[in-house]
Amino acid sequence: MQVSILGQNIKMIREKKYINAYQLSKKAHVSASTISEIESGIRQNLNSSTVMKIANALDVSVDSLYKTENNLEYVVEDIQDCFHMILESEVLKLDDEELSDTEKKQLQVSFQASLDVIRLNRENTKKRRNKK
Repeated sequence: MQVSILGQNIKMIREKKYINAYQLSKKAHVSASTISEIESGIRQNLNSSTVMKIANALDVSVDSLYKTENNLEYVVEDIQDCFHMILESEVLKLDDEELSDTEKKQLQVSFQASLDVIRLNRENTKKRRNKK
C-alpha cells in the first residue's frame, strides 16, 4: 500500500520533533489509530478538520503537510478539503494583491453556501427519483 505525501510528511515532521504517534494523537485530539493509519497508508482520505488538528499539533502549516521535495503536491479527493488548504496558505492573492482575513472569510462563507446549494439540489434530485 502506497503512503500518501501527507502520511509521509506527518511521520517525518513528528519524528523530527521527537514526538511519538501516541503523543501526537493526544495533542491533536484524534485517535492513535488515525495517526497510525495515515502514516502507514491505510487511511488515504481525511477531512479538513483532522488535517488542521494534526498541523496545529505539529505546529506547522497545512501546506507543509503536503509538500514534496521539489514542489507542493495536493492529494485530496474532497473539494472542501482542497478549499480549506487554499485558505490556509500563508500568502493568498487575487490580482497580485494579498487577501485580507475579511476577504478570506467572505470566500469561505460563499464557498460553503455554494456547497450547501449543491447538497440540497442532490438531495432533492434523489427524492424525486425515489418518488418515481
